[in-house]
Amino acid sequence: MITTDDQQEMFVVVDENDTILEYRSRYDCHHDKTLIHRTIGVLIYNDKGQILLQKRSMTKDLDPGKWGISVGGHVTKGQTYEEAAAREMEEELGIHAKLTPIKKWIMRSGHESEMGMLYTAHHNGPFTYNMKEIDRVEFFDIYNLPENLSHCTKLTLKEVGIL
Repeated sequence: MITTDDQQEMFVVVDENDTILEYRSRYDCHHDKTLIHRTIGVLIYNDKGQILLQKRSMTKDLDPGKWGISVGGHVTKGQTYEEAAAREMEEELGIHAKLTPIKKWIMRSGHESEMGMLYTAHHNGPFTYNMKEIDRVEFFDIYNLPENLSHCTKLTLKEVGIL
């Protein structure tokens, strides 16, 4: 599979208490579920209470073409979770918004494990999204979400009681 994601990008690997152990490549972390790596997610709501989802680019290394949460990404060396969330909002959607921390937990799937920190934010757009990572963005009513959700998005929405 051809991907635009840098497979040598270094991720922060932690233990179950979120203590930094080492730094490993994106490829390693996405192919070894024993490597818990730090991630962030942001659920963005508009004035109508709808949630923004992004349709992932077909060149993403995980869940290409599926709907994902508003903003998702990895914490890089030397960054806090909040700094990573602000950076990812700017990179993916071209916006700045106040972040409210919601929850941190370990998310495990068949191929990876993440120490995820989830935030919410409020923004009505417009969005200038990164076309290397995102095909489109759209607001949805929480009771009418698309069926083609990424695995991590399903886990996140279940964790916060939306699904």
